[in-house]
Amino acid sequence: MLLLLLLLGTVVSRCLHDETQKSVTLLRPHLSQLAPNFHSSSLTLPGSRDPQPLRIRICYIRDPASGAWDPEGAEIRGGPQALALAAARQATQQLQGVLAVQGPLLLSRDPAQYCHAVWGDPDTPNYHRCSLLNPEYKGETCLGAKIPDAHLRGYALWPEQGPPQLVQPDGPGVQDTDFLLYVLVAHTSKCHGEPSVIAYAACCQLDSEDRPLAGTIVYCAQHLTSPSLSHRDIVMVTLHELLHALGFSGQLFKKWRDCPSGPSVRENCSTRQQVTRRDEWGQLLLTTPTVSHSLAKHLGVTGTSLGVPLEEEGPLSSHWEARMLQGSIMTATFDGARRTRLDPITLAAFRDSGWYQVNHSAAQELLWGQGAGLEFGLVTTCGAGSSDFFCTGSGVGCHYLHLDKGSCSSDPMLEGCRMYKPLANGSECWKKENGFSLGAENLHGEIYHSQSRCFLANITSPLFHEAKTRHPSQIPYLKEAELTGRCYLHQCTERGAYKVQAEGSPWASCLPGKAIQIPGYYGLLFCPRGRLCQTNVGTSTVTSPPVSLPIQDGLFQLSLQLAGPPGDSMGKGELEELTEALLQALVSRGGASRCYFHSPSITASLVFTVYMWKSSDCRGPSVGMLHRALTLTLQKPLEVHYGGASFTTEHIKLLATLDHNPSVTHLALSMGLCLTLLILVGALGTMAYQKRATLRVAPSAPHHSPELQDTRDPVGGIREV
Repeated sequence: MLLLLLLLGTVVSRCLHDETQKSVTLLRPHLSQLAPNFHSSSLTLPGSRDPQPLRIRICYIRDPASGAWDPEGAEIRGGPQALALAAARQATQQLQGVLAVQGPLLLSRDPAQYCHAVWGDPDTPNYHRCSLLNPEYKGETCLGAKIPDAHLRGYALWPEQGPPQLVQPDGPGVQDTDFLLYVLVAHTSKCHGEPSVIAYAACCQLDSEDRPLAGTIVYCAQHLTSPSLSHRDIVMVTLHELLHALGFSGQLFKKWRDCPSGPSVRENCSTRQQVTRRDEWGQLLLTTPTVSHSLAKHLGVTGTSLGVPLEEEGPLSSHWEARMLQGSIMTATFDGARRTRLDPITLAAFRDSGWYQVNHSAAQELLWGQGAGLEFGLVTTCGAGSSDFFCTGSGVGCHYLHLDKGSCSSDPMLEGCRMYKPLANGSECWKKENGFSLGAENLHGEIYHSQSRCFLANITSPLFHEAKTRHPSQIPYLKEAELTGRCYLHQCTERGAYKVQAEGSPWASCLPGKAIQIPGYYGLLFCPRGRLCQTNVGTSTVTSPPVSLPIQDGLFQLSLQLAGPPGDSMGKGELEELTEALLQALVSRGGASRCYFHSPSITASLVFTVYMWKSSDCRGPSVGMLHRALTLTLQKPLEVHYGGASFTTEHIKLLATLDHNPSVTHLALSMGLCLTLLILVGALGTMAYQKRATLRVAPSAPHHSPELQDTRDPVGGIREV
C-alpha cells in the first residue's frame, strides 16, 4: 500500500503491503475437477520460447459484491473512476513487455471455498475429490473484488466412484493476456483507517511456476480527485502497487526462481535457495545476484558482493531501505512523482525473480547515493559528514535532486539519518507561481521557473548593501546573507556541466564542485557535483524533472484534434467508423503500411489517438523514418470526409520516443504534459502516452499440477468424509 506525503516534508507514511498481501490466499492452478472427457482450457508453451511483451489486461470492477465488471473500463466517463483507470492504463503501458501464450488465461477456484467435504478413503478412485459442495459459496474474490465467472475454471461434484457431475463449466477465459489486473475504486476501512492511503494492492493467483497471474489495486476514492495529487502522482502510485502484485513482495520473495539459462528455458529453473538473509547486525537484505551487482555498481564498489537492505517491517519486507535507496519506486514512502524513479536496482530484482526478462535500459538513473561508497546509508556514518547526501545542520538547504529547497530533517524510515526534505509550502524552484510578486524586493536575485533549480548560495544584490549602509538599524533583517538554498535559472551545456543565471545577470558558467561569483551580485554560489545535467544532452537544454518513466525505442503516439460540423454529435458506432476513415487517411498521407498503426481510438470530443510501432511482420522503413515523414507531412491539415461531412485536423500532438535529439526530447516532454492535462478532463480521461517496455515474462508451462490435496491443505476449511 503506497502512502502519500500529503504535505511535503511534514508527513511520513508507511506502506502496508505486507499486511494486505498476508490477508489474501495465493492460489496456484490445480488439476481440473472435471473428468478427462470434459474440455478444460490450459496455458501451453507458445511456438517460440522467446519472451514477448507482458500483456496486462485491466478489468474495472463496478460492484465488488456482485462482480459486475467492465472490460478495460470502456464505459467510464469522468470522475474518480476515470482517473483511476487512466492511471492504471498508463502504468501498465509502462510495464509492457511480453509473453505470448496459447489459449485463454483462466484463473483457479479455491477448493476450500466451494467444497465443504472431500472423499477421505484413499482406496476409492475419487479420493480427495469434492464430495459435498459448500452451499454458501458465492464465487472467488481478489482483495474484495469479485472475480467474474468468465475468468475462472469450472468445478464439479464427485460421487465416491464414477464420473463427476458438472456444476460450473470453465469460463471463456481472457485471450492474449499474461496478467489480470482488477481495479476497484472504493471507500474501504483501510482508506478510512489510514487517511493518507491512496491505494493498496495484492497478488491473488499464481501459475504453476509461481509467476503472478492476477491481482487487485484498490484506490481510495477520496484521494483521486484531491488537488494535492497530480495525475502523474496517481500513475506512480499505481506503478508501485502493480510492481508489488507482479512479484516485489515479501510474501513472494520465497517463490522466486533460479533460471541459469534464462526465464525462457524453464526446464533448468528451480526455487531459489536464498533470496533474503539477515546480516550480523540484524539488517534484512535481498541478496540475489543481479540485485547485489546492481547496488555495488551504483555505489561505485564493483567487485564487492552486496545485499540490498530492505526496510524493517517485521519478519517480511516489501520495500527498499530508504536510507540506501531514497527516491526508488519501491521505497515505503512517496513524496511525489517528480522525486521518484524506476531505478536499475528495482529492475534487477525483477530479473532475479526468474519470471521476467528485463529491459535494463528502461531504468531511470537513481542519483541518491550514486558513487557514495561502501559505507553509504549506514546509521553509524550518516551523521558523521561522510556523505553530502545526508545533512547535519539547520537552516534551509537543497533537496538532493535540486528541484526544491529543503530543511534538514529525519523521519521514521531514515532512523535518525537526516536529509534535506522539501519544505511544506513554496519550496519548488520549478514552479513559477512561487516567485516574487510584481514590485516585491528580490535582494538575492532568485528566479522561479520550470528551468530553475536550488543552489546553496549567499549572493546578494547591490541594493542589499546600499540599504544596509543607509539604514542599518531601521531594517533589522538586512544582515550579512547566510549560505542557504536559493532558486536560480540553469541550463545544461554538456553532461555534468551547466551555467546559471540570477535576476538581471548574464549567464555564468557553473563548474561542478566549485563556488562562483555571479556578475552584478556579491557573495558566492556553489555548483553541485553529480546532481544536475546527468543525462547526455546538448546545449540550450535543461535538467528536466522526470515526466515519468523512460520511453521505449520504436514507440510513438500520435494525437489529432479534429474540427467537424458545429453542433454535430456522433454515436458510438459513428465514432468507430470515423476512426477507421481517419486511420485510412493517415496511412495514405504517411505512405506507409497499416501494420505500423495500432489501437486507434477517438473520443466524443474528436480527439483521435493512435500508437505507432513496427510489428514483426511489417515490411518497410523503420518507424523512426515514418515518424519523421509524418512530422513534415502533418504540418498540412489532414482532411477526412465521412457521412457527408468534412473533418479537419486542428492540433497535432506527435509524441516521439525514439529520436534522442534534444529538440525532439523537448517535444516529447511538452506533448506529455499536454496529454496529462487531457487525461484530467472527464471525457478525455483515457488519453495516456506509451512508455518503454520494461518487463518481459517467460512462457507459462503447461499445467502438470498435483491433485487437490497438494494445492491446499484440506484441513483448512475442507473435511474428509
